[in-house]
Amino acid sequence: MNRIAFRIALLSASLLAVTAPAAPHSPEALREVVTDCIDKILEHGRDTYGPVETPLFMSVVDIRTETSPKEAEVYDALIRSEGRMHRRNPGGSDLWEDQALLRTMYTLAERHAKKNYAEAADAYTKAFFERSVKENGLLSWGSHIYYDAYTDKPGGDQNGEGPHETLVTVPNWAQMYAATPDRVKKEIDLAWEWHMVDTTAGLFNRHDDKSVGCDFAFMGGELVLQNAFLYGKTKDPYLERAKVVANRHWNARNTDTNLPPDAPSTGDRYDAHHAFTTITGPYVALLLQSYEVSGDPWFKDCALAYLKAYLKYGWDDEAGQWRAMLALDGTPVMSQEKGDAYDVWKPTGYIDIWRTVMFSYEFPIVAAQSSISAWELTGDDDALQSARNWGRNIRGALPVADGRRWAKELEEAMPGSRALGGTYAENYGRAISFFVRLHRATNDDADLALAQSLAEEAID
Repeated sequence: MNRIAFRIALLSASLLAVTAPAAPHSPEALREVVTDCIDKILEHGRDTYGPVETPLFMSVVDIRTETSPKEAEVYDALIRSEGRMHRRNPGGSDLWEDQALLRTMYTLAERHAKKNYAEAADAYTKAFFERSVKENGLLSWGSHIYYDAYTDKPGGDQNGEGPHETLVTVPNWAQMYAATPDRVKKEIDLAWEWHMVDTTAGLFNRHDDKSVGCDFAFMGGELVLQNAFLYGKTKDPYLERAKVVANRHWNARNTDTNLPPDAPSTGDRYDAHHAFTTITGPYVALLLQSYEVSGDPWFKDCALAYLKAYLKYGWDDEAGQWRAMLALDGTPVMSQEKGDAYDVWKPTGYIDIWRTVMFSYEFPIVAAQSSISAWELTGDDDALQSARNWGRNIRGALPVADGRRWAKELEEAMPGSRALGGTYAENYGRAISFFVRLHRATNDDADLALAQSLAEEAID
């Protein structure tokens, strides 16, 4: 129920132009599933709440009433959002979390004459940049704060003045820049001002308080990409900025293995001394995008080095699975029971393919997508081997089901959910995209057939 209308749009990236084998749904019919959903969003999912109506898209839509309640029913939300209900953006809108949806809308506008989709996406972007702004000038978006449509002002942590933290997503900087260039440049410059702690050492904080804090890889990747993007538009000093931040993790790596810690600044905590698929997933994806928008091969070379390192130390060929957590010398951390406090997020043992929580330290299908992206950009044999290994691991995790690390908690929150099977729309969409692209790389019809099968299951 929660964000179904929005996250199903992730499916479309790989379904727009697929020529699939005979199946219950043709490519055109699959595309209609997506366009029907977007049409519903445009009709019922926009901000008609509070004193001021805006073109913003609401984050939660109750599909029974076709409205966005101020407080939606909880169900699995405390688990999915890691106990932070503001991550659902209740009664509000978050442009950051809708980047996949907007990418889908722009692509459909370009390829399938859906001009109104691009117009709606532009209007959403402009309105958000105008209305959802913190006191320090940064946008109220990301994993802590959002725009509250009922109060017509920023909401979330500290009534919208909480941490500015943007994670995981590959944002549509080009489309946002086309819609509102001055405001995008201001956002990127302010992120540099407020997130950087030491601009010589590349030390940054995932929060915008100019103080030492968690320097998560996927937050660093966001800073790298936005500066690499602006370099492509305006040139210096943005390329230097991007490299300074990227060097934070490159210089912290084990030089014998090329494995970097996820968060070098967290002291004795495990993420300062271990590598996860946060590196080969979101971080590598952002580095590869940085290479594309800047043209500088250094970002590509770093991304490939990380992929090759995880392939060497993280893949267990006998088990046909990837390891979720590696010491920087390449030693895998074997499966353990959930710990206390922050240790509850520690991803020991083999990877959990159908992940449940929004963030944490496991991004298996994102890592699969990053591997195939690296091969598409470079033709590197190890990148393709990584992608093949991910394909094997995902196949071995069928049938699709709740991620094992949080299955007990999900069943308690929604009795009977385990028996129903299935996973979050994000997992379906990413897996479909991955197997379509793997098919294009290998010409293995089984990969395309699996993509089609996953699409059918997602629709069901």
